[in-house]
Amino acid sequence: MKFKHAASFILCIIFALLSTGCVTTHVHKFRMTASEAPEVHGANTQQDPHSSSWRFTGKVNYNAEKNVNITKDVSEAPDLDRLFDVPIKFKDASYKMGGLDFSGKVDFLYKASSFVIGGGLGYKDGIYSHLTMGANYSHFEFGVFLGGYNQYIDMQYSGDKGEDCGDSDNDCSNFSHSGTDFAGSFFGGFYTGFYLEKFFTNLSVSTYSPNPEIEGINLDVPRITTAYLTIGYRLNRWLEFSVGGIATFIDTSEGNSYPGVTGGVSIYL
Repeated sequence: MKFKHAASFILCIIFALLSTGCVTTHVHKFRMTASEAPEVHGANTQQDPHSSSWRFTGKVNYNAEKNVNITKDVSEAPDLDRLFDVPIKFKDASYKMGGLDFSGKVDFLYKASSFVIGGGLGYKDGIYSHLTMGANYSHFEFGVFLGGYNQYIDMQYSGDKGEDCGDSDNDCSNFSHSGTDFAGSFFGGFYTGFYLEKFFTNLSVSTYSPNPEIEGINLDVPRITTAYLTIGYRLNRWLEFSVGGIATFIDTSEGNSYPGVTGGVSIYL
């Protein structure tokens, strides 16, 4: 048991001896859509020293549809204001993931001698942005990135809240919700790429943890990590094509994962 939950439980017992009891929250059913982590990569070619470039990318992504059981792994996020409350108890909770989606992104990259800095702004089930730092050489590149992911999620849940819920003389209130919500979180990761002539391949790995909310309470839910392995061809100075595979991993006790495919076009300025 986590320290915070253990402390809450002990304090709740003490509080119950001095008053009427503790408020408990039971979530009978919880569903939320969750997207794969965004893709970030480098220049896909050797960029000239002391130069900058703009890239506009559009992609089509398809990931296997999957309902991921997170009942054992979701919990209430730490909050000192709720110290006397018993942690939320979930009976049935899951992510709804996968399907067909479209993404778009604009990147800016600046290279000094070999050092590269840049940033990007994109859309993938919500708006995300990031800063990039790395190195670019004659036939390979690598880097790291950190940003924010503002995701739109469909969320449904229902449950009850009160003292001694389940007893015949309980005083509990029911709650339910179904609709689109907004969740902001940080994401980060790394990329590496290799290129020869007009051909390139790159690997991008990024990770984030959604930040849903129930009845004004933030939840601690499993982390989502996505790896993109793509190959591509630079047709000319301004246009490139790429295709590849996607592997998404959900940090649950059951170790869930599922595959996908991606393809797109980029225009450089």
